[in-house]
This record gives sequence, C-alpha cells and structure tokens, in this order.
Amino acid sequence: MKLKSLVLAAALPGVILFIGCAKTTPANPEPTPTPSNNIQTVSDTIITDANYYSVTGNYSSSQQGEILMALNSKTDGKLFFLDQRGSIKREVSVGTDVENLQKWNINGQVRYTYFHTEGVSTLDGSTASELGYEMVCDSSLNILDSVKLISHGNINASVQDKLDVHEFILLGDKHYIYETYYEETPNNIPDSLHPATGVKVAACIIQEVLNGAVVFQWDATQYPEFYGASVENNNFSSAATMLDYMHMNSICVDSTDNNLIVSFRNLNEIVKIDRQSGQIIWRLGGKNSDFALTSDQVFLRQHYPRLIENGQTLIFLDNGQDSIRAYSRILEFQLNQNTRTVSGFKSFIIPDNFIQYAGSVKKEGNEYFIGGGSADYSLQVNYVTNQELMRMSLKYSSYRALKY
Repeated sequence: MKLKSLVLAAALPGVILFIGCAKTTPANPEPTPTPSNNIQTVSDTIITDANYYSVTGNYSSSQQGEILMALNSKTDGKLFFLDQRGSIKREVSVGTDVENLQKWNINGQVRYTYFHTEGVSTLDGSTASELGYEMVCDSSLNILDSVKLISHGNINASVQDKLDVHEFILLGDKHYIYETYYEETPNNIPDSLHPATGVKVAACIIQEVLNGAVVFQWDATQYPEFYGASVENNNFSSAATMLDYMHMNSICVDSTDNNLIVSFRNLNEIVKIDRQSGQIIWRLGGKNSDFALTSDQVFLRQHYPRLIENGQTLIFLDNGQDSIRAYSRILEFQLNQNTRTVSGFKSFIIPDNFIQYAGSVKKEGNEYFIGGGSADYSLQVNYVTNQELMRMSLKYSSYRALKY
C-alpha cells in the first residue's frame, strides 16, 4: 500500500471529531415521535460549507475546543478543522475515503489515528462495513505507521489483512487493539439452527498487538452460544451469502480491570470479555442477558458504549430498530458487575430523526454531544434544561461524532 503523508496544524486540547461513514442513509428515515423532552430549539443559522454541512445555533461552551470533521463525498474525503461554533478554520482535501478520526495522548505526545479504505477484500459487500488500514500519525498528521491484520492462529493475513472501520484503540506507540471480520466456515453451529453445509460467516476478530506481535486474539466463532443469540443476518440454513450474524461495532477498555467492553449490533448485546483468557464475563441485553432488564431498559442495535464516571456508568446510543421502535435514545446504566444487577438507569429520547445506523454520544456535565450517524446530523443538547444548543446538518453521513 502506498502511504500518504498529510501535514496539518495540531489541534487544540479539546476537540470534537466527526467521522465519515459509508453507511447508506435510509431514503425516508422515520422521524422521532414527539418526545417528552420538550426540547427548545435554536434558529440562528451559520452556513459553513454548503457542499458539506451547515450549523444551526450559536453554541458557546465554557470549555473551549475545536471540532474536527471528516466527511466523504462520492469522489473525495475531506478533513475540516472548525471552531466550537462550527465555523471553518481549515479545510483539507484528502482524495480518498477516511473514517474514524481520533485523538490520543501517548506519554505526553499527541497522536491521531484514522481509518483509510483501500482496495477490495473477500469480505467486501458482506458486512455492511468498510475494510482498510489504520493510520497512526503524529500531531501534524505525518504518518508514523500503517496498521493491518496480522497472521496468528487461524488468521492468515495473506488471505485477508484488512481491518474493519468500526474501532481502533491506541494504547501506545506500536501498541493497539483493533477489530476486523474474517471469513470462516464454522463446524460448531448448533443443529437446532439447521446449518447448511459450507455456510460461511463473517467472524468477529479482535487482536491486541504490541511491537508487531499479537499478544491477545479473540474469535467469536469459538463461542457457539452467539449463533442462536443473533437477531439479524442469521439464516444459517443458506450458504448463498456470508453471514454477518454479530456485527461488532465498538470496543472499549474497562479502566477498573482492563477487560474489554464490546458491542454487537446484530445481537442487541453488549459483552464484557476477559482480556487474558477471552472468556465471556457478562452479557447485557439481547436474548441471554445476565442482567434482568425492564421493558424500558431493553435496547436495540446499539452503538458506542463507553464507561464514564470512573467506570461506574455505561453510556451508549440506543439506535432503535425500524420495525420495532423507530426512534433513538441515549441510555445510561449503573451496573453492579458483581451481582449482575442494574442499580441505576436513565433514558433520554433524542429529539431528532431516527438514527438507523452508526452514531455516538459523549457526555459533558448536563449536556450530550450526539453523533447522528446515518441520519446526517450531530446535536448538542442540555438534557436538564431541554435546550438544543447546536445542530450540524450534514450532507454526508458521519459515522461518529466525538467531543474531547
């Protein structure tokens, strides 16, 4: 792969990142039902780049920051450096699709990572995702490393060496956790699911790599209980297509014990995985939840679970599902991991269009910064005063919107 070096000015300490996504926006996304939040909207409009996005509102935060936004048209990917009001400070054309731009502080040094789509693979078109390579950059976005899947165990990188767009965690220079999909023909699908001979699945793979060596690998097909837990892309009796029966879309590290919190969209399930043994510690949601959930606590097709408040609160975007509940929410769970009980819960209906795919949420005090994914917006709201502080209307879908 030919590496490209981009030189950009370093971002300010606080940033918001909008990450482009190749998901297809529904032609007629269903609107949110009139929510009980009674959000007060703002109407001042700032046109920033009419070809890519515009901003409604005049949001000024006590915490000054910078917005970084990556959006991809059909012919070009662009990186935008914006102020906290959404006005353009710098605009850079990249010339190819870029996704999942993130900022890290590694031993006092600023690092940026972004996903770079490239070429074709054996999985293209099978996972409703993008495959490519992850770029690790210095503070000026000069490329330091290009990260790809490594051969280990049953993984043969000469067959498939690409990563998946959904997640990349930079733990240190030459120390990463990432995910991908890998074509497998498993022989452990339960007979009750009537598996066809030769049925192929897009196996969810996690690798942790340190100094070029795989120090941890997890393969979801080693856990056959997940086949029956699937709620989408799970017709195991047909070998006509590869089945993305789990669709892993998020990983974070639990700072309290260094294990992994992983989201599987097509299970409606968030799973905690032991980072040493790979064993399942607990499941939240889905068909086999270890936590008893009320009807209001049940979530659908979730994205971006993160532990906040010193690991005491699990927050995520509950996307919803078009035929069951076509509106999206922000959920906060306080979990007692020892007793497998929910000790606290908060739900907030997003006062905007249904987010069928992708998206994210970050919490700042009394505010949520919401990435609208396939619904082509991002939103800053005060969930206490019911004020919409800023809305960015995007011409192209943004996979995530992250505020640092």
